[in-house]
Amino acid sequence: MTVRKTQRGRWMIDAHIRLPNGSFVRVRKVSPVQTKRGAKKYEQDVRAEVLERASGKKESEHVAPTLADFAKDFLDTYATNNNRPSTVREKRRALGRGLLDQLGHLRLDQIGTREVEAFKARRKNDGVGPKSINEELAILSKILDYAEETGDLTTRPPKIRRLKVPKPDFDFLDFDEAKRLEKAAAHAPEPWRAMIPTAMWTGLRLGELRALRWDDVDLKAARLHVRHAADDKNVLHPPKSGKPRIIELPRKAVWMLKEHKHLRGDYVFCHEDGTMLRNQDCESKSTAERHDGPLVKVCRKAGLRRIGWHGLRHSYASHLMMKGAKLPEVQELLGHASLSMTMRYTHLSPIARRAAAELLDDERPGQQDDGEEKHRN
Repeated sequence: MTVRKTQRGRWMIDAHIRLPNGSFVRVRKVSPVQTKRGAKKYEQDVRAEVLERASGKKESEHVAPTLADFAKDFLDTYATNNNRPSTVREKRRALGRGLLDQLGHLRLDQIGTREVEAFKARRKNDGVGPKSINEELAILSKILDYAEETGDLTTRPPKIRRLKVPKPDFDFLDFDEAKRLEKAAAHAPEPWRAMIPTAMWTGLRLGELRALRWDDVDLKAARLHVRHAADDKNVLHPPKSGKPRIIELPRKAVWMLKEHKHLRGDYVFCHEDGTMLRNQDCESKSTAERHDGPLVKVCRKAGLRRIGWHGLRHSYASHLMMKGAKLPEVQELLGHASLSMTMRYTHLSPIARRAAAELLDDERPGQQDDGEEKHRN
């Protein structure tokens, strides 16, 4: 097949062209005209150009760029066009952690299975965790795949095997601990007095809490709309799943937000001058007590262990499951893109455990034995 559509929907050519000397050259490029007809015309033009250059001449070999050179183009074009600015920054940081230092000097076609495995071994020896290594491998894999699509890499990229990462345990507050946190938060300064309980009663991510506007909150209907999330540069983007969602508010959350209502600006939780809270305003700077963030300070006053903002989100989901909420309902409220993300909470659901046990009660006790007895008679 000389013209095909990639998994990302791009039309490209993949042609084996026979040269006058009987040898073959393979050309793989993304078509500048993104239609099937345009790709076919591009393939004909490329084929004619290759044969014209080869007439009486030795076909010049394609020289692949180095990983360092192509990575810059990848970040400036593909990543910038298809990812959030915060994601581009994360990819840039991940590349700079060690990937470019160790593999950046190699041409793309020199990066094979042996080089990838050696990279993994060196990172492990440096004490880097498997999750961080997998993030770097994911970026490398994406770069090589993209290079293949653009024709800068004319050989098949190596199969990159990720490291096994143990499933992380998630921490959450039980019902008694949650009440203690709520009680301690009532004595905290604004905006934490309202922001901490609201996080636990809605499951909003920290970026979603920081981006929440009063226009997103309908206290009469007891619901809020999650339309945006703030990144580490205070730039607003759609929520992590890419889709807005609606969260129904419990009565205590409505009362709390009514009491918290202010005229300082558009943001529900903000500075005194109405400006958006920053990540560093909300998080602890270190594990030292003097660097405690607002949430950890409230945890200390409540006599609780340190717990992060995402721990309040875990608490929200865990409480829903323990109260009998159904899995799709929790998925929708949390804004998970897939049900598999929500399934980490299923072990907390007594209803799910009871339903599983009742699968064995399709027949009345002794019914099967009676049937076997009749059959023997």
